[in-house]
Amino acid sequence: MQNIIISDTDSLYISLGPILEHIKSQGIEINDTNKDKIILKIATQIQDESNHHLNALCKELFNIDPKKHYFQLKQEVIAKGILVTGKRRYAMYITNKEGVTVEELDMKGIELMKSNMNKMFKSFGEQFIKDVLFGKPKPEIDKSIIDFYKSLKSVDPKQLGKPTGVKQISSYHIPARAGEMFSNFKLKAPSNTKAAVRYNDLLKFKKLDKKYESIIEGDKIFIINLKPNMYKLETIGLPNAKVPDEIEKFVKMYIDIDEIFESLLLNKLKELYIDLSWEFPPLNANVTKFFSFG
Repeated sequence: MQNIIISDTDSLYISLGPILEHIKSQGIEINDTNKDKIILKIATQIQDESNHHLNALCKELFNIDPKKHYFQLKQEVIAKGILVTGKRRYAMYITNKEGVTVEELDMKGIELMKSNMNKMFKSFGEQFIKDVLFGKPKPEIDKSIIDFYKSLKSVDPKQLGKPTGVKQISSYHIPARAGEMFSNFKLKAPSNTKAAVRYNDLLKFKKLDKKYESIIEGDKIFIINLKPNMYKLETIGLPNAKVPDEIEKFVKMYIDIDEIFESLLLNKLKELYIDLSWEFPPLNANVTKFFSFG
């Protein structure tokens, strides 16, 4: 059936666009107010007819009494738009679930909305998916990416950091020896442990550790990628608590916005653009190394 656009082991999604167009050609008005009600009527007809044939199938192939089998097809959701990018990778905007009106973005396997995304990037990713599902023109979607990237330069570093917890400081931390500025680590120390310890090292080096709390195990931090700097730090973890002005100034000066944008969002956007057969928009001349498709 050409109208089946997604099928799985126990479910399938049917496009009713052609059927709705046929109904409109008969002089019946379809608008945002009555569309779901009409779709539910069509779905009920499809459901009843399918179950009728399922009864016959059970009797013919398995000799099961139609009144005693447990197979049943049932309408579940109405989706205003669906984006499918691969096996078990999709996004859909649901407007009705089991007969109840809802507004819900349902996604599975879409890297853009992974749980380790910070709130700012996750919010942008959700809006991006909605724009695609609702048919927003590509030039407008391109512009939203460019505007978002440019806005990052004036954002609080914590909003750009990767949120994570700290669990294994004591297991991997080797305290700095006399005369050393920074601590060392045992092999295979996690990145969040390193980032947290580097913050604590800076606190101690700048003699701020008595005034401000160090990061301890169980704390939540935001991992910030840094550009080359005088301390040769690649990352630093910022706590939820107040950060000393001196350290905040250092982070704002050396935060690597391009690297953060690439690692948290850009690569995921590029994958979706490829799935959509779209050309990714140029952002600016300084970051072409990040945005080239080769």
